[in-house]
Amino acid sequence: MKKIFLGFAVPFYFVCTTLAQDTATFNLQQCIDYALKNNTNVKNAQFDEYIAKAQAKEVRGIGLPQVNASATVIDNPNLKKMFIPFQQGDTTNFLGLPPTLPTDVYVFNNFFQTRNSGDINLTANQLLLSGSYIVGLQAAKGVADLMKTNTTLTKVQTVENVTKAYYLVLINKERVNVFDANLTRLDSARKQTKALYEQGFVEKIDADRMDVAYNNLFTERQKFIQMLQLSTLLLKFHMGYDVNKNLQIAGDIKNYTPTLITTSRDTGMYKNRAEYKLLQKQYALEKLNMKNKYMEGTPTLALFGTLGYIRSTNSLGALFKRSPDLPFDGGGRIFKNNWYYYDFWGISLNVPLLSGLSRTYKIQQSKINLKKIQNNIDNFKQASDMEVIQAEVNMKNAQLNLESHKKNVELAKEVARLSKIKYEQGVGSNLEVVDAESSYKEAQTNYYDALYQLIISEIDYKKATGTLYNEQ
Repeated sequence: MKKIFLGFAVPFYFVCTTLAQDTATFNLQQCIDYALKNNTNVKNAQFDEYIAKAQAKEVRGIGLPQVNASATVIDNPNLKKMFIPFQQGDTTNFLGLPPTLPTDVYVFNNFFQTRNSGDINLTANQLLLSGSYIVGLQAAKGVADLMKTNTTLTKVQTVENVTKAYYLVLINKERVNVFDANLTRLDSARKQTKALYEQGFVEKIDADRMDVAYNNLFTERQKFIQMLQLSTLLLKFHMGYDVNKNLQIAGDIKNYTPTLITTSRDTGMYKNRAEYKLLQKQYALEKLNMKNKYMEGTPTLALFGTLGYIRSTNSLGALFKRSPDLPFDGGGRIFKNNWYYYDFWGISLNVPLLSGLSRTYKIQQSKINLKKIQNNIDNFKQASDMEVIQAEVNMKNAQLNLESHKKNVELAKEVARLSKIKYEQGVGSNLEVVDAESSYKEAQTNYYDALYQLIISEIDYKKATGTLYNEQ
């Protein structure tokens, strides 16, 4: 018997240990911290930020020396022919050959070029002066700042989603707890009614009515259990948490304390918003874009140089072989068909003279874009002020609504208590107890709905005032 017990207990222990290890417990701040590291949108925004930083370095690299090496081998199986024309009135050409017709052209094999040639060189370029390059550096840094602000905006949205999902889980957990308490209380009354029926003190309809109420409450509880599972799944999604892993949420919705707000009507709240900072950076970038259009009409100065080795032969194989020494003349000079060094350098100046008005119209487009962005900034300021006022009103209304439902819960609880006492003393009906319990349950449901609406309104208020999340 002991062996059988041990054979069961050991696997059971490891199963429980595995489940415990796979289950993590998070409070709100831990959920937010996890989401800021693992949420897909946040990670993609950070990738865009890294790309923008790399692009800024790429633009900076344009102003650094550019060095390229190249090697070319050319084989001309059929060299182009050489053509020697006659001028009208000439009796012979430079070879002393007379024409047969005045329009004759003599064709010769190309004796100035060999069939094969090779060139190995190193080329360097250095940009000395470019207005577009200077503006490009500023724009590249601006794009990097823009992407950083976009990452902050994405984090704000992620914090908003995670916070709302977290409190929805707490609300649903408390709803299930309330249903459990109501079921326990109703089950006690149901058993008591059933006992009274078996003793003949109440009718069967009273016992059936309690069974119906209990079954309805149990079914509704199952719905909220499923809602709890869905809300937990939603939280995992916003956190970037593996949906197949267990997640426990720490915290109690009863400990939630709403923020007390006063009507400040501060019209400068938009300055705290990431959206406003994003629009400002877009405006600055468009100004640089317009400046770059002007700079495209300024001169560009660059320094270049090339050094290399060249060789020419009549055979492709001989191109890579050492040529034997051949006497060139009686003076003792030796000719070698070998690789010969060459180099050159220079300065290039490019001055745009005529662009066909294309640059002018590009500048006009950029000016219009600046006006559009400025309109968006002005519109956001007004919309932000309106959001703050609306969020304040919604939050205050939600607070009033919650207080009202809180009183309703207390009243409904008292009515349910008195109804049960009257029924037990025989001066009340079973129907009154069922109705009172139903009203109490409905009041509790409405209370938690109002509580969640208050939480949502507070989150919206913090987002509107730019205090929901601040980049560290």
